[in-house]
Amino acid sequence: MTLMDLEKCDTWPKVLKYNSEKYGDTRRALRHKHYGIWQPYTWKDYYLKVKSLALGLMSLGLEPGDKVLIVGDNAPEWYYAELAAQCGHGVPVGAYSDLTPKEIKTLAEHSDARFAVVQDQEQVDKLLMVKEALPALKKVLFWDYKGLAHYKDPILIGFREVMERGENYEKEHPGLFDRNVESGKADDVCAIVYTSGTTGEEPKGAVHTFRTLRAGAECHLRLDPWHEEDNLVPYLP
Repeated sequence: MTLMDLEKCDTWPKVLKYNSEKYGDTRRALRHKHYGIWQPYTWKDYYLKVKSLALGLMSLGLEPGDKVLIVGDNAPEWYYAELAAQCGHGVPVGAYSDLTPKEIKTLAEHSDARFAVVQDQEQVDKLLMVKEALPALKKVLFWDYKGLAHYKDPILIGFREVMERGENYEKEHPGLFDRNVESGKADDVCAIVYTSGTTGEEPKGAVHTFRTLRAGAECHLRLDPWHEEDNLVPYLP
């Protein structure tokens, strides 16, 4: 990136759009092992998935400042959900997949989460167990459909259905996604990261802006430079 590009790309959605325009289908952004085979996703794939999901969330009522709880193992959908929330000026809230229903309730309640994006039947069951205590929770999205075919609770909706809604929503609101991305600012809140609860009985929510996370990333890269050809393995999303 040039200095001008760096100044313009002051949010993660802007970085995603920049990389999509620069690399398109020519370079992989993510790889994820599924049934023993590494499935590649290009920067264009990444961008389009985030776009559809973000617009789908907006069609369900996502508003600026809304918190989106994300519960699941490291997977592309985790990243799509985080960026999609940010593209709608929402705030992603990550949660470990091994939390108990009570612990998830604590995070959702404390952050006032309006949406939850979860991996599978196990995480869906946890949310359904505590949803009555979470009046602010509007929808629970899931990306792994196994075991959920007969679940009829109206709070549930699948990833594919939300992305289809997003594609239709774009036809009704052309240009909305791009305007949202461009209007993001470095000092917007972009994530709430909960501590491991080392003091007191409950974890504390650390509020991050794009500027604070960007500063951390830049410091890391000065200590441990990464390059375009590198393969990186993230333990957690």
